[in-house]
Order: sequence, then C-alpha cells, then structure tokens
Amino acid sequence: MRMPSFRSQASFWRPFAACALVLVLNPTPARALNGPQLIGFSAESTALAGAGHVAVADTSAMNTNPAALSLIKDFRFDFTAGFLKPDIRYSNNFNDNASGPNSPFALGNIGIAKRLTSIPGLTVGAGIFTQGGFGTDYRNVTTAFGTTDQASSFLRYFKIAIGLSYDVTDKFTIGVAPSLGYSDVSLRVFPGTSVPPGPGLPTGFAGFNIRDTCSRNGGLGPLGENCPSDWVVGAKIGAMYRALSWLTVGVTYTPPIRFNYSNGQSTVNFSAFGLGQVNYSSTQVADFRWPQQVDVSMAARPTDRLMLALTTSWINWGQINTVSISATNPSNPLAPSAVNLSLPLNWKDQAVVAVGVSYVALRDDSLTEKDRLILRAGYNWGNNPVPSNTLTPLVAVILEHHLGGGLGFRFNNHWSYDFAALNGFKNTQTSTSTTSPFGNAKSSVAGYYIYNTLSYRF
Repeated sequence: MRMPSFRSQASFWRPFAACALVLVLNPTPARALNGPQLIGFSAESTALAGAGHVAVADTSAMNTNPAALSLIKDFRFDFTAGFLKPDIRYSNNFNDNASGPNSPFALGNIGIAKRLTSIPGLTVGAGIFTQGGFGTDYRNVTTAFGTTDQASSFLRYFKIAIGLSYDVTDKFTIGVAPSLGYSDVSLRVFPGTSVPPGPGLPTGFAGFNIRDTCSRNGGLGPLGENCPSDWVVGAKIGAMYRALSWLTVGVTYTPPIRFNYSNGQSTVNFSAFGLGQVNYSSTQVADFRWPQQVDVSMAARPTDRLMLALTTSWINWGQINTVSISATNPSNPLAPSAVNLSLPLNWKDQAVVAVGVSYVALRDDSLTEKDRLILRAGYNWGNNPVPSNTLTPLVAVILEHHLGGGLGFRFNNHWSYDFAALNGFKNTQTSTSTTSPFGNAKSSVAGYYIYNTLSYRF
C-alpha cells in the first residue's frame, strides 16, 4: 500500500489533533484548580481558597504576592506536601461512563525566607513550587472505530523562585520574585488503533502516542527523557499597602510565559497502512503560554482574632489560541517525514473571586506569637475558561466552584503545623467539537487536594 504524504493528507490527523491540545494543559491530574493552575501553595493559603495574598505570613508569598514576605517576622522554613485526587469521567455514544484509575498525584512546595537585620526592611527568600498542570487517564475505552483502547494526557509545571520584599515605608512594601520554571507534557490518543481508509473514513486513522515517562509514579517521573520539555524564565511583581491599622491591600502582576517543548519522542500507529508502529525521535510542542495575571487583594482584621480576606484575579487564558505539534525523524523511511498539527484551543479569560476567613480559637501567652490554634475556611469561584467547541475529555480544566478549610497549630516557638483540604465541586460540560475522536462527549470533573505544611521558625 502506498503511504499518502502528510501534506496531502492533513485531514488524516484531524480526528486526534484536536485532542492533542490536552498535552499542553496538564499539571497533575486533579480538579481543584483555576484552569490548570493550583489555587494555593501552602496549607494556609489553600484553606483560605487562595484569598490570602496579603494575609498569609509564610514562604508561599513568593508565588502569590512577594511583597507579603515582609509579614515574616524573622527566619522561617516551610515544607508542604500533599496530593491531588481527581474524579474525571466522560460519556458518549460508545461509553456510558468512561474513566481511568483516577489515581492521586503528588504535590509539594518548599521555601525559606529571612528578614534581614543588616538591611532594615528587606526580606529575602527562595522556594520551589508546584505551579499547576492537569492530566487524564482513560482505560478500556470503546472507540468509534470498534476497538478498545486508552487515552491519556499529562502536563506538569513547577518553578524555582527567589523572593525579595522591601518596606519602602512603614506602610508600603514592594516585592519581586524572579523564577526558573520547568514543564513537560505527554499524550496518548488511542495508540493501539489503526484504521485504513474506507467508506465514511476516507483518510483512515492512526493512533498517536507522545511518551509518558514524566507522568509515572504519581506525577514524579523523571525530568526530560522522552517527554517534550522546556525551561523558562518568569517573574512575579507585587505591592502591599497597610491602609489602616486593621486593613491591608495589595496588587500583583505576573507576566506571561511561552513554552516551546522539545526533545520528545512519539509513536504513530500506521499498522493499517502496512508500516507498523513508527517512532518519531524528535517531537516538539510550540506556542503554549502560561498566562499573564493580575490580582487585587485585601485583608481586614475587625478584631484581634478574626481575619477576613478577599482576592480577585484576572487570568489571561484567552491568549492561548493555537498550539502546534511537530513530530520528525521517523524510524521508517516510508512514513511521512514530518507530522505537523495545529491545535485551535481558543480559551477564554478567567475571572476569579476568592474569599477567606480565619479565627484564632486558642491563644497561649507563653508563645512569642501567641496564636496557638487557628481555624480557616475559604471559597473560590472562577468561570470555566474552556469553550465547548474545543473541549475534549482530555482537557478537563472546567471547574468553577471550590470550598476550602483547615487549621493551624503551633507546638512551640519553633514548630507549627497547618492542614488544608480544598474541594472542587463537580462540573459537567458537553463538547460540540466536530474534530474530536471522542465525538460530542459529556465530560464530568470533580476532585480535591490535601496540603500539609510543617514550619520551623529559627
């Protein structure tokens, strides 16, 4: 059988091309996010549902509002660990309730910060943060081609940040946190399926597989290897103003980042064309962007035990339009020399509103910081940024409503522990895509994540 050239058979790839957009949108398969971005980066900020940008006095400030590092009184170390548990399902004409193992994925952050005595007003810090991503894993899926196959996607993004905050006056603080970020992606769309051209399918179908070593072991797979990956430079800029003795306000800006993933490997199933599984030793994913973001926050303390927080955000997911995938260097010289896909995502901007409350339930006068037991709760709403005409079950970042809660307990002047749980309430959306191999599938997404933060004050 003569293999048609890719250029003349671009439509051959369209059925699974629309799904590949998923590979560019994954952190860890969980669904308690604003788009693909995590809502909190420590147990305290998560319990407040992301509302504490000018209230949380821990090292996660480097990843929310670096000016808030000034709230750290001396020298602090934070270690945060947890997991994210998704519940992702879809149904269509061939599957009543398709899902995968929905296994938990590991999350973690670590940070250290010190208020310098040698330079009054300056606080410095450094940390590593899980920024976000998403993932899906469907097993034993009945396809439109009559086969039983699988489909999965994964994207993770973490960053290494250095934070600086400086008290310009006793009321006004500025901060900046430059960062070095790493991200990688993987994607499988019916890799075991290959269908020759025929009536109703004039170009046939070939399963597609971008290698997934990065997604293994709960998202703790090795960096690089055969997953397309990229290192990027970013920053976060913030300011905080103590308007009244009981009221603090702040603003944060995050510039956009463009990922150009490279050095990956992929396989295309050309078995029905007489070529078998063809390996492509060079796979790139270009023009996926982590968006620019603006946050405006406030924290009020009407009493010495009660704190109320509010953060509103604009996240420019709408700058994500078309993502390009290119696979080259095939193992079989009879296969197309290059597979080039253009993926229209056309996401929408997202508005986020987060409100949080904390209450000091127990105080101990023997402690330097007397708040021993603090109770916290928060609510986060963000509109769904994924339009129905580009939605597939692999791109399941459609949650809107989140509820968080937790507590903080101080053991002594050095050690403290914070716990948080954040739940993303189930949301359902039906795809109207005309190119997805899943058809007009109805996606149902829910999930939660748990954070534990152990802190030491020197």
